[in-house]
Amino acid sequence: MPPKKCYCPVTHVIFDCDGTLIDSESAYLEAAQECLSPFGKTYSKADQAMHMGMPTNEFAHHIVKQLNLPIKPKAFQELFEATAMKNMGKICLLPGVRDLVLHLHEYRIPFCIATSSSKELFRMKAKSFNDIIMAFHHVVCGDDPELRKGRGKPHPDIFLLAASRFNPPADPKKCLIFEDAPVGLMGGKSAGSQVVFIPPAHVTKQQKTGATLVLKSMANFKPELFGLPPFDSCSKFEFG
Repeated sequence: MPPKKCYCPVTHVIFDCDGTLIDSESAYLEAAQECLSPFGKTYSKADQAMHMGMPTNEFAHHIVKQLNLPIKPKAFQELFEATAMKNMGKICLLPGVRDLVLHLHEYRIPFCIATSSSKELFRMKAKSFNDIIMAFHHVVCGDDPELRKGRGKPHPDIFLLAASRFNPPADPKKCLIFEDAPVGLMGGKSAGSQVVFIPPAHVTKQQKTGATLVLKSMANFKPELFGLPPFDSCSKFEFG
C-alpha cells in the first residue's frame, strides 16, 4: 500500500479570486468571445486555459500578437475589461468557499486575496461576496503600485507581496495558496509555497504538474492535511 503524501503545516492562506473564490471564468470567456467576434476570431475554453490568471494588460498583449489583431493592446484591454464588467454582477461564490473562509476566520488563521484583476474590476466582483469580504486580511490586485510591470502570474511577485502584507509578514513557505489557473500554480510554486490547485475541466494533466494537491472543488478540502484546524459540526456564523 503506497504511503500517504505528507504536506507541510502552514500558518497563512492566500486565495486567488477568479475561478477559485468566484465563478467568473465563464463571464471572462464570454467577454473574450464577444470582443474577438468582430475580428472573425474564435476563443475556446482551451485557449482560455493558457491565459487564465494573467493580468489583463498581459492577456491583451498575448491575444493581439497571437491573433494578429488590427488593434493596439491597450485598446483591446479596455474593450475586454468594459465587456467583462457588464457580466460581473451575475457571478457567485464557488462551492466550499464560504465554509472555508468562515472556518479560517473562526480559528484566526490569517488569509488574503492575490488577484490579477485591477482594483476597479475586483471591487465590482467583490459585490458577490460583500458579506464575507471583511474577513480577508488584505487584497493585492494586479495593478498594485508595488508590482513591477510584466511581473504578473506566472511570476511569484504577487504572492510574495501578499505574504509580506500580513502583520507580521508571513514566510511564503508557510503560506498555502489556492489557485485554479496554470499560471497561478506556476507563480505559487515559484514563491516557494504549497499550492492547492482546483482547475476547470479543460486544464490538461501537464498543466497540473507541480501542484501540491489537486481537487475538483474547494468543498473537498481537508484543512487538517496542512496542519490547520479540521472542520467541525458546529454551524458557522455569518457576517453583516
